[in-house]
Amino acid sequence: MKVGIAFSGGGLRGAYQVGAYKAFVDAKIKVDGFVGTSIGAFNACMCASGRFFELYDFWCNIDAGEILGFSKKLVNSVNTDKIDVIEVLKNIGNIISNKGISTYGLKNKLREFHLEKYLYESKKDFGLVTVRFNDFKPRYMLKKDIDKRYLNEYILASCYLPVFKLEKMIDNNYYLDGGFHDYIPANMLINLGYDKVYVIDLEAIGLRRPYKDKKKIVVIKPSRRLYNILDFKKKDIDEMIKMGYYDTLRVLKDFDGRKYIFKKRGKWYYKYLLKFVDKDIVESMSKLFGTRDEKRLVIKVVEYVMKKEKFTYYNVYKIKDVIKRIRFTSSDSDVYKFVKSLGGN
Repeated sequence: MKVGIAFSGGGLRGAYQVGAYKAFVDAKIKVDGFVGTSIGAFNACMCASGRFFELYDFWCNIDAGEILGFSKKLVNSVNTDKIDVIEVLKNIGNIISNKGISTYGLKNKLREFHLEKYLYESKKDFGLVTVRFNDFKPRYMLKKDIDKRYLNEYILASCYLPVFKLEKMIDNNYYLDGGFHDYIPANMLINLGYDKVYVIDLEAIGLRRPYKDKKKIVVIKPSRRLYNILDFKKKDIDEMIKMGYYDTLRVLKDFDGRKYIFKKRGKWYYKYLLKFVDKDIVESMSKLFGTRDEKRLVIKVVEYVMKKEKFTYYNVYKIKDVIKRIRFTSSDSDVYKFVKSLGGN
């Protein structure tokens, strides 16, 4: 079975995709090919080139000032939540005078990874999409179609949002972000005969094309709203990496849970847990949480309490262990009494 991953566009939300692919690595799931649009094209090329650990390190230690040309003073002020308005205005002034954000830092970073060497030594498939500006025609490019001398330019072309300074690239043409034509180019892998394509969707703005064979598609989306596509706060980047990892692990391992992740258990287990809860409380919770399905009810109520008790989302839990960690009191509401009684606790 040929398995591929299609990465959507989404700016600095691309950190989520790195966490997602780490889940594939940890689960020892072999991936035969990668395609992407915009930041997804960069992530896809790094993964296809066998440079995932360098990619992971890049996102964990990303320097937005170096890549986007922002001043260190601005980056530090954003990361410490102490916005320096004067510094913001200075940086905006530089962008206006340069007629857009410089791509100099992006180009330098791409050169450091030597993708033109590693990609073509790899047996993995790779593809991206960009849009030629002068005629607005899409260019779907597989590895075999890309002259290695221009690989970095094609990646940059796929990422070329209108906020960047307009520059001519391949064939002396201007290019636009691939998301203007195909936000998630999963069909590139379907056309290559792939049996299953995992789509890592960052839920950003872009033109979506219908999948040619929906049965082959498995979509992985953020369980909570991601940060802005130009959000370069380190703590936000770190959180998106974690979210991508655990959201993907939930799909790959078929774990239980909606907001939190629980070890997979059969319906019999949830039925067993409910045997110990007062029937009137079960009836009350069924009405309050809008379900009579035993599994859904238990998970919904437990997750509600976990959120109130500020459990981290980034873990794999056992319901019994969750119950042990909650401090119950005699004055607890029915919601807490429900959770306390599960399984005869």
